[in-house]
Amino acid sequence: MALPENLEIIGAGWCRTGTSSLKVALDALGYDPCFHGRFIPYLPEFREDCHAYATGKSVKFDVLKHFGRYKAAVDIPAGLIPLVLDAYPEAKVILTVRDEEKWYRSVRDVIVQLYERLLKPFFWHTRLGRQYTAIIGWGLQYMFHGDLSRENCIQAFRQHTEDIRKRVPAEQLLLWKPQDGWEPLANFLGVPVPEEPFPPPQNEGSREMLMQMFRFIWRNPLASLGARVHHHEGPMLFDSI
Repeated sequence: MALPENLEIIGAGWCRTGTSSLKVALDALGYDPCFHGRFIPYLPEFREDCHAYATGKSVKFDVLKHFGRYKAAVDIPAGLIPLVLDAYPEAKVILTVRDEEKWYRSVRDVIVQLYERLLKPFFWHTRLGRQYTAIIGWGLQYMFHGDLSRENCIQAFRQHTEDIRKRVPAEQLLLWKPQDGWEPLANFLGVPVPEEPFPPPQNEGSREMLMQMFRFIWRNPLASLGARVHHHEGPMLFDSI
């Protein structure tokens, strides 16, 4: 398959706003390969460079190197979104949105719980675990600056939405949630509206995210320890990881 010449679509929504549903929808609309943050364990070069940038070991992140191979990128670690917007100013931007109270509870119950109760205490025995934990910690710090209170998280969420709306020209921006279905998404991208029903919700929680990590470690123990490099082969589909 020929690699795309440019990243066409940027998903600027933070985690837990329907980014997995957006990825599945974009795949169906022909915008594959589509990057999603759930593939980070399977992309060793991306993981290494993102970890170096997140921990301050590198002051640069090569956006063109890592995203030039995709047609779309969603659920990017939050701190990379500004860099990707800078690198691809002509791309169409989809900002996934969600009721802010439901979003906060989802972040608290899934991402924060996974990070605090499982990744930090138990996953530092592998290179993969150390890197993945550090990247998630960096993402939380970038979004919330160390304050995980409801008030601060919701204010940060609102501010991010406002910042994207100010930054991206209106004709290049779509605010979208999975409940909106195919029509606004297809119309915004200028592609036909599919006849098949919109994909069911991709409501993966902390259990599925944890099981994904365990599956990688079980299937690729040497790669998880850093003793060898594992490259993902085949289409970037959730079912393959």
